Amino acid sequence: MLLITSACGSVGRQIVPYLAKHGVDIRAVDINPKVADYKSQGVKETMVIDATKADQMEKAMTGVDQVVYIPTLFSFQEYVMGKIAIDAAIKEGVKQFIDISVLFPNLDTKLHHMMKKKVEHYLLYRGFESHMLWTVLQPSGYNHDVFLNQFYKLGKFPNYTPLDKRMSWFDALDEADIILKVMARPEYFDKGVYQLCNEKLNSYEVADMMTEVTGKKITAEYVDEDHLADYFPQYFHGGDSYSYEAFIRLVRTMRKWGWDSSSFTLEALLDHKPRTMHQYLERESKRLGIYHPATK
Repeated sequence: MLLITSACGSVGRQIVPYLAKHGVDIRAVDINPKVADYKSQGVKETMVIDATKADQMEKAMTGVDQVVYIPTLFSFQEYVMGKIAIDAAIKEGVKQFIDISVLFPNLDTKLHHMMKKKVEHYLLYRGFESHMLWTVLQPSGYNHDVFLNQFYKLGKFPNYTPLDKRMSWFDALDEADIILKVMARPEYFDKGVYQLCNEKLNSYEVADMMTEVTGKKITAEYVDEDHLADYFPQYFHGGDSYSYEAFIRLVRTMRKWGWDSSSFTLEALLDHKPRTMHQYLERESKRLGIYHPATK
């Protein structure tokens, strides 16, 4: 059985149903009670757990062969939760641990990257010590982080990076395909660390793609730091101080340096061509009922 953590997060919502459709026996866990809804999508077991509690994580790991560890976003306890998950996996005899980290976790200007780097470091040593097989996947920006429904309604694509600055994007379903491959050959992929990046796109290009698939003009718009709360209120109104600081450091890092890398590893790992941003936007617009491709 495969355990997937943070199953109700944005990545989990993409990959959990996909892996279930591909015949994987899944135990999905999350602090959100809505994790139980996955049972209607073919997931075998669900559990509501607090990932900061070692006893609850150990219970979740019981009887599990493999783990896809998705961390919680912007939590000051991210490193603690990572350690708890790794220790619980080893204690319960898990054979393979797949850590979903991040592209360039050594970027020390991003708080959440530093957390992920520490989790990777801990997994490295505990993996060597215990002989648990492990693999690290380092994803770039996910295509689903382009919130098509929201931007379609706004008629604009707000971004805190310079609009001509490119960053790497890729599709979570390609990540799911790689997970299937890594699960099928645990020894072969043991101790592998893989960057997952596809296209390098700027905000103008993404906005144009949204316009193409919906038929509605969507314009890229630069958001300066004074107006971030207008578009990203979750980090300003009612959020904790860590998530706010992590978000601000993310913004400042992306604005100054960008965030991209080679697509070589993704292309080498997949048995098909990587899914593009345009393909994702077509898929999502059809799901939302707003697919009205512009005629050329």
